[in-house]
Amino acid sequence: ILDRPTGNCYNSNEFAKLLDKGVISMAAAQTLKGTKRELRGKGYLNELRRGQMIPSIVYGQGRQPLPIALEGRTLNRIFNQHGSSGLFSLELEGETRPLMVLVREVQRHPVNREINHLDLLAVSMTEKITSTVPIQIIGEEEVVKQGAVLQVGAKEVEVTCLPGDIPEVVRCDVSKLQVGDKITIADLEVLPTVEKGGDPETVVAVVLSAQR
Repeated sequence: ILDRPTGNCYNSNEFAKLLDKGVISMAAAQTLKGTKRELRGKGYLNELRRGQMIPSIVYGQGRQPLPIALEGRTLNRIFNQHGSSGLFSLELEGETRPLMVLVREVQRHPVNREINHLDLLAVSMTEKITSTVPIQIIGEEEVVKQGAVLQVGAKEVEVTCLPGDIPEVVRCDVSKLQVGDKITIADLEVLPTVEKGGDPETVVAVVLSAQR
């Protein structure tokens, strides 16, 4: 079976196991839509936001930083459903080809927490990059059935790979852990083409006794 985002081939049993664990991501890049904008003052930026547009900037790949405005409703829907990590296809009005981008920074309003501004990094699909991916804990209910307590540590893992190999999440299955067991960054499973960064001994999850 061909995993299209990565180009790697697996037999059906291997593919099913990796997909079930979240090692292989089948999600395609979500599409963000926007327009180029002028560099103007705060009043202009507030006017954009009132019109459901989010001021943003794109940089990287040797290009000059490009100010843009993204469709707010589309962006919020995508972020609510898929999060802000992973690869995005950026379609700009007047451009014939989309840019492949990563979200590098999300700025939010301090009170209502609405998105105020985005920094986007344009990437090449043939050059490795370093990014952070959320860790998703699964199987916690099995720990609870033991009468134990699950203590969660790291919530993200740093990965280096081609943009098309970046997983949406890295799953951490704690269902078979007993009291005293732990999972570290080194234990997390990723594709062979993905290199994990950070301290491999960083704790992701540990099972503790509920007794005091």
